[in-house]
Amino acid sequence: MNSKLFRILVFFIALIFITVNIKAGDHEKDNNVKKQEVSVKMADGISLSTDVYLPNTNPPFPVVLVRTPYDKNGVKDAAEKFAKNGIAVVVQDCRGTFKSGGEFYPFINERTDGLETLRWLRKQNWCNEKVGGWGGSYLGYTQWAISDSLDVLTPNQTGASSYEISYDQELFALQTTFSWGLIMSAKEVNEAFTKKVVMAFNILPLASADDSVSYDVQFINDWIKHESYDEYWKEMDFKGITKAPVLSVAGWYDIFLKQQINDFQALEKKGNPDNRLVIGPWCHGTQGFENKYGGNNSTGNQGKIIDNFLIKYLSNTSQKVMGKPFINKKYNLFIMERNEYFGSDTWPPKESVPTPYYFDNKSLSIEKISGKGELKYIYNPADPYPSLGGTALGLGVGPALQNKNIYRKDQLVFETKTLPNPLTILGNLNAVLYVSSNAECTDFIVCVQDVFPDGNIINIQEGGARVSFSGSQPEKKEISVWATGYEIKEGHKLRVVVTSSWFPRYNRSLNSCEPAFTATEMKPANQIIYFGGDTPSHIILPVLNEKR
Repeated sequence: MNSKLFRILVFFIALIFITVNIKAGDHEKDNNVKKQEVSVKMADGISLSTDVYLPNTNPPFPVVLVRTPYDKNGVKDAAEKFAKNGIAVVVQDCRGTFKSGGEFYPFINERTDGLETLRWLRKQNWCNEKVGGWGGSYLGYTQWAISDSLDVLTPNQTGASSYEISYDQELFALQTTFSWGLIMSAKEVNEAFTKKVVMAFNILPLASADDSVSYDVQFINDWIKHESYDEYWKEMDFKGITKAPVLSVAGWYDIFLKQQINDFQALEKKGNPDNRLVIGPWCHGTQGFENKYGGNNSTGNQGKIIDNFLIKYLSNTSQKVMGKPFINKKYNLFIMERNEYFGSDTWPPKESVPTPYYFDNKSLSIEKISGKGELKYIYNPADPYPSLGGTALGLGVGPALQNKNIYRKDQLVFETKTLPNPLTILGNLNAVLYVSSNAECTDFIVCVQDVFPDGNIINIQEGGARVSFSGSQPEKKEISVWATGYEIKEGHKLRVVVTSSWFPRYNRSLNSCEPAFTATEMKPANQIIYFGGDTPSHIILPVLNEKR
């Protein structure tokens, strides 16, 4: 039994039911708030349990709508805070969860149920028809699903596309998606259950893994079957459909980071000048290697700016939203290790210069090399390269020590010399690899890391892609390594690792082209990375070039 993964699942259970990612700003309890529980009937006859919090003043009121699968009682404190500010709050258990009727099938009913709830809500005599959305993670998705009908949105560490939650460059987000689905479908969650979930990561084929934990879960099977973006996923994609003002709060180590940036950029076509994206040093859980990044005075209170944004646009006040340490630009980007925000009106910032760092024989440099070379390793899916921290969900995620992996043979490592000056990177990271393999289909993962003077190695960002080959000759493969805002200090080294798995963050490749749903046969793969000459493998870093 892997004790680390077991702790991840235990924490994850708590994470689901206390919704730790959507804490409101500081507030005092208001005992004069009026609360009532009602049932809102959907067109198909299913009733959804709904709590209504009304200010103890004269109606009508603007309304904050919260739709959650994690128990509507968990939003009580935030609801009282808004009511104290003259805003009513409606909190609803999603279909098939807690007190609501029907069957819970993630994502698929949230638009229909959300729109019907909005129609009911705007007919109430205490509602002035102005409605905003609030909440993080799944609660943020329920906002995106009806975002074309809301007056203001505050999606927090979330995404608008269920496909992009589950897949990245055709890599299945096993640890996050699979375990979340199993826990959400469970009739009872206890220690024995969580142990089964951890063991299920390794079961082949994936089609039977859910059966080993409890019973056949249809939506998990559907996610695994639909490996590419098709009609199934299109029905659950709500990217770019709103014209309302949006405050989107993301984390550099968060599971939704990549798609949250994409979601925000999709709004550029709508042109709302009040849209804001804040990216801080946050992850979807607790850090593997504790770093406070200067503390709250540097990172800011994400709950407070979310609350202020809603109060401003629902109550038509002059409420200030972006006080210090935030910068009131379209993009508010925290630079980790420098521990301050950088403001930009564009993504990536115009001050960030795409700079290639070329691979040599275990070294990394901005200088191109004329000579050619190659390096090899064997990737065995029976012993996948373990993910440590990063953009996963649970305990020990985000920044984490990578030293446990330094002696593994299934990797290639490239390092710069000790840096004479700080290197600040802010924007998208991408890798260009010239590779070959004896496997027709396999994965390549690229990890960008910071080597501290004391020998500690901390992950900055990772990314990977499923690739296929047409022959034995080197082929160019481009891999998105997600984005970051990070300063590598003077005296440190930049480190890049190339491997072929990052498990269980991503489902491992078995080195065949068989669908993951049915694949069982594991084959080792001989991987070759080429560098120099006309095969210049490199990573492209967004180096911040600024006048300070």
